[in-house]
Amino acid sequence: MWIEDTDRYRLTRQGRYLSAVFKRPHRVLSTCRLNGGLREDLTHVANHQSCEGVAHVVREASNAGHGLEDYHRAACAAGRLPPESTALMATAANMQCAVLARAEHADLAVSVVATAGVLGNATRAGDPAGWHEQRDGSRPVERNEGGTVTASALGQSNLAQTACALPAPPEAGAGTIVTLVFINQPCTPACLVRAATLATEGKSAAVLDLRMPSLQSARLATGTGTDQLAIAAPLMRTEEGEWERHWAGSHNTLGELVGRATHEAVTRCLLLQNGVCAELRRNLCAALGRHGCNEATLRELARAELDPPDANCFERNLLALIHDPLSAAAAYGLAEILDLVDVGVLHAEVARESILNQASLLAAAVAVKPDDFACFREVLQPRADLTPGRLAALAVVLGFEHKWNTHD
Repeated sequence: MWIEDTDRYRLTRQGRYLSAVFKRPHRVLSTCRLNGGLREDLTHVANHQSCEGVAHVVREASNAGHGLEDYHRAACAAGRLPPESTALMATAANMQCAVLARAEHADLAVSVVATAGVLGNATRAGDPAGWHEQRDGSRPVERNEGGTVTASALGQSNLAQTACALPAPPEAGAGTIVTLVFINQPCTPACLVRAATLATEGKSAAVLDLRMPSLQSARLATGTGTDQLAIAAPLMRTEEGEWERHWAGSHNTLGELVGRATHEAVTRCLLLQNGVCAELRRNLCAALGRHGCNEATLRELARAELDPPDANCFERNLLALIHDPLSAAAAYGLAEILDLVDVGVLHAEVARESILNQASLLAAAVAVKPDDFACFREVLQPRADLTPGRLAALAVVLGFEHKWNTHD
């Protein structure tokens, strides 16, 4: 099935493959490990589903050998792509969930086709990494209690760890956001690099707008650990009066188009692939789950704090409770306070009080009794030493109990 057909390329989807064949030479910047980097001799760029997201051992990988080149050739052959001139990216995402987004201004047009998933390996830039690459492969990183890398992780002292080098983490993870960006006008190499930064910012903005949690820290995610990108623009034909664009920053239209189209494509992909959208992120646990206020903790504290009939009622109504709009708003307010404390915008001297105040507001929202904020603050203050996630969960439980307390 063809997705887009222009005078510069034809973009098609067939089975597990999404590929673009160039009708004229292009300058391509990509993250592909084979045929990647900056190239002017490619005929195709492609994305393919190389595995399912969970518990899948790909049969053709074992049949094709264990090397990267062996897999590249086998995967290109399966997709009827020339291995010598194809930049091929891999993902666990379904190609049927691919989204094409376009943005235009005057003589500029940008198309972005993306596949995206964030539920399996979402990360934040700068999160502690799990792997360290060495000459003969990658090994898990060991960290001490302070989070710094230990010597044994990088040296040869831990024989059990280093006796056999492990393969590098696969590019196809349970997540992976893959973006193919096509610009309709020639661009300098530097312009493509700048455009790639705007595509990355657009992807990260989409993930941040949905407040997706990192799975490697308690912070918000900016992408996944296996994201990939290819960005292409036609080579200049001076005989036809073409000229190269030099700028693709966020102050000019090309940068705007790249960022906007990428944001749109990734946002819709996350809905199709993961069922994630803004409306469904209006959720207590979506806001505070990364801090420990999840359904399991809520159930645990309900059983500990409430009489059995009330705890049973709480658990059976938990889905509706965590989706209550005002409670979710209060929860996101608490999550924002925790993030601001973490980065130092709010200083430690006010952190404890700010967290207590917002937890009290959360309890009042759950109880649907905003005037009882002071009452909840008084009840929660003796337990303010709880971790923020548990304090928030306790606030939800006590708020639910108070909702049905007729002795105001």
